[in-house]
Amino acid sequence: MHDGPMTRMFLLCLIAGLGVPGGKAAGLPLPDLANYDVYGGPRLAGKIVTNGDFEKGTKGWPLPAGYRIDPMGGRDGSQAMFYERTDPVKYPLPAQALSLAPGMRYRFSAWIRSENVKNSTEAGATLCIQYGKGGKWLSGRYPLGITGTQGWTRVEATTTVPADAETSTLTLYFRPGATGKAWFDDVRVVREKPRWCAYLIRPARETISPDDGRILLGSFLEGIAHRPADATKGADLLCRIQVVRAGKVRQELGAAVRAGRIAVDVGKLSAGSAQLRLTLLDTRRRWILGNAEIPVTVAPAKRPLPANACEIDSRGRAIVGGRPFLPVGLYHHRFRTRKDLDLIAASPFNCIMPYNSLSMRFQDSKLKGIPGTMEMLDACAEAKLKVIFSIKDVYVGTKYAAVKGLGVEGETAVVTKAIEQFRTHPALLAWYINDELPTTMLDRLTARRREVNRLDPFHPTWAVFCSFGEVPAYGSTCDIVGVDPYPIRDRKSRDMKRVRHGMEMAARAVGTPEGMAVWTVPQIMNWACYDQEAKKDRAVYEAKFRDPSEHEMLSMSLLCAIQGAKGFV
Repeated sequence: MHDGPMTRMFLLCLIAGLGVPGGKAAGLPLPDLANYDVYGGPRLAGKIVTNGDFEKGTKGWPLPAGYRIDPMGGRDGSQAMFYERTDPVKYPLPAQALSLAPGMRYRFSAWIRSENVKNSTEAGATLCIQYGKGGKWLSGRYPLGITGTQGWTRVEATTTVPADAETSTLTLYFRPGATGKAWFDDVRVVREKPRWCAYLIRPARETISPDDGRILLGSFLEGIAHRPADATKGADLLCRIQVVRAGKVRQELGAAVRAGRIAVDVGKLSAGSAQLRLTLLDTRRRWILGNAEIPVTVAPAKRPLPANACEIDSRGRAIVGGRPFLPVGLYHHRFRTRKDLDLIAASPFNCIMPYNSLSMRFQDSKLKGIPGTMEMLDACAEAKLKVIFSIKDVYVGTKYAAVKGLGVEGETAVVTKAIEQFRTHPALLAWYINDELPTTMLDRLTARRREVNRLDPFHPTWAVFCSFGEVPAYGSTCDIVGVDPYPIRDRKSRDMKRVRHGMEMAARAVGTPEGMAVWTVPQIMNWACYDQEAKKDRAVYEAKFRDPSEHEMLSMSLLCAIQGAKGFV
């Protein structure tokens, strides 16, 4: 075994008790929390945004062409920033420099009114916060805005300032390609409390064996200032773990937090339901940094597996039919005929992820609804193609909101119907439950993962994320983590830094030989598919964008494999 970070982490887990036989609860002594305070972060003086209500005209806002102050355009007849764009090619960006503390969390918002905002696939009128380092773009947070003609709408998002950020800027703008008019008012940036996300990595599916209480938890903390230099260190972190049964604390013990992992043995437990009540402590400063609760089931880990089961082993590999299975697949939308499916079946690909899983059918088939979907799944099984079944859009209030289908209506009804109808099909590999949905939905996403695990404990859930800095926060929302770094845009695209960064953040969610699986999404698409001009004009398509080459696609996949990916879709 090589002496690297993963090895050292594994040894730490062994020392902490993960590698010793389960039995009596084993943990560290706990401090008296009567002397602890809830952390609220450093106090901030004054407002963060200058002239966010625009009552002082352009103060704090350098306005490029197309922007002006509307003296009566605000929410209550007061002043507002107004922007009109008629040329979709233009892309002015009025930015205000902010003084934000690295490591801290902030919520930023603006009220926006729109008139005929169109030609944008990414919600035209919005705001963003971006970070820089060494005079170059570092990262940013870009909430979806509004399109069409809409009344005053609050657009907001939260962001954590990167530890190495040197500059922060706030921008009110239109997304590329959008045209129309918009008014902006009451722009705010406020400090948010720290966020601590804790999730159970092992055992899987939040099910603990009665005879083996060894557990491995993931821990992700953000919103603690990195300045001054003596801010919280990892060595100061301790987790209080309480095992709660029928509302009473049955066990209480402490465990160190090391490299985002908490390894502890809670001892033997009787069968039934329980809760792991967690409290994160900074023992040096005597701070309570966060609380979390994880419902668990205490039941034997060994259970009969159906023939179509897909299990994830301790090395993150998919096990299908008792043998390791490496998903190498394609996202797909619609099969016109069986010949389309045969093309993929004749290739090296072994699985597909149909976007339209809930309504998929061969377009030339007479069968519709569930019979049409079943015909499609039967054809996949016959062709030895596995299917990652998508229920990613079954969320009220999201862009596609597929909450009616399969003859039923409502989130729970559609999800339940899909799983009960197709969970025994031999073509099924996994359930796709989230495609880049925001962390504001963490509670809903976690509940969906638990719902699917309950309805089908024999197929994992997979979710894919594009906000790589937040990937560890999603640990409770899926069984398999996915990232989709797409670095190739034009002829200037010549590196894979985004791929490496995405996989590094996935590793933070995994981070140990006994962690969660990663199925990555390497780029084969062309960014022109999101550009309105490029869709209409081939010359624009070829001038502004390019496809990734075969060599680049292979290189990206190999880099992901080196960094631990166990699936490529």
